[in-house]
Amino acid sequence: MPKLSVIALKARIAQLQKQLTTAQNNKVPAIKKVMALMKKLGVSLADLSAGKFQRKGRPRRKGGKRGPRRGRKVAIKYRDQKGNTWSGRGKTPRWLAAAEKAGAKRDQFLTKK
Repeated sequence: MPKLSVIALKARIAQLQKQLTTAQNNKVPAIKKVMALMKKLGVSLADLSAGKFQRKGRPRRKGGKRGPRRGRKVAIKYRDQKGNTWSGRGKTPRWLAAAEKAGAKRDQFLTKK
């Protein structure tokens, strides 16, 4: 980290304080707009804190529970002569993409034919 002089640091602090003041001044009109919109729509602060406006769609899992199949190993589906392997899930690995580009067929690398 480069060393800064005291004068440069004081100038940087003054600049950041000016940005902070500007941000705080912009905050008040934004809050007023939100409050006006809430009043127009009939939404109160109690409504927001009560959780009436929850997102729609699939419910979230609670407590970080995992699915029954999560963390299981997947059987190897493709293998080359050098020992590189791939389960067949996700992005095609570089070694297989290079072999296909060179003219090989993906079926040649299947472990169970």
